[in-house]
Amino acid sequence: HPQDQVNILLMGSDQRLGEIGFRTDTIILLSINTRKLTASMVSFPRDLYLYLPGYTYNRINTAMYFGGFPLLVQTFEQHFGVNIDHYILVGLDAFMETIDSLGGIAVEAGETLTDFRTGVGDYTVPAGEFLMDGTTALWYVRARYSTSDFDRTRRQQEVIVALAKRLLSMNGLENADELYDIYHRNVSTDLKWLDLAPLVPVLARIGDPDNIQHYYVGRGHVIPWTTPGGAMVLLPQEYAI
Repeated sequence: HPQDQVNILLMGSDQRLGEIGFRTDTIILLSINTRKLTASMVSFPRDLYLYLPGYTYNRINTAMYFGGFPLLVQTFEQHFGVNIDHYILVGLDAFMETIDSLGGIAVEAGETLTDFRTGVGDYTVPAGEFLMDGTTALWYVRARYSTSDFDRTRRQQEVIVALAKRLLSMNGLENADELYDIYHRNVSTDLKWLDLAPLVPVLARIGDPDNIQHYYVGRGHVIPWTTPGGAMVLLPQEYAI
């Protein structure tokens, strides 16, 4: 674990209000180096199939549900040699409410996406900047009929960058304590304000979210496999990852 580095897992769950079970279908490792003033994001596909320490083999998106944050930390340490310091978990409803409360976000879509959308039919987001409200952003990161898990990880990072840009445009860093109070009510996290406060000037120095490096666990890092029960999963090539 490099000195002056803070590792935070950003997770989106499929849980809605009133539901008990959930899976973390979005898993992104955000690494911030407070000395070098650098940051990076690494996306892990939800169908990575690996051993959950003390439990059994399963998809990585079930670890948080089975054993909470401690199990997820053990899983990352055992398979990827990475120590996780903190986590931020947001559900579907809170995700949409957060974006709507900001007046929407401008997402820079890397590729044109056409996919089925409930109540609409086929819906298209062209490549380039596209303004999205919370409902559209949720559809964008979860669309699955015409794309793969690997495409979804790219779109998820695009939305996070757009959210960061929106906060910066609203002088979010200057009003960070107020924003923290608002959004802390919408997420599950072990991050306290005392943990976040030292990171605020670092993010300000990094400046444009485009300066964040982007990485993905992709096709070259996994082997597709079908379990004896018929589930299609991805076996991680841990050395490559």
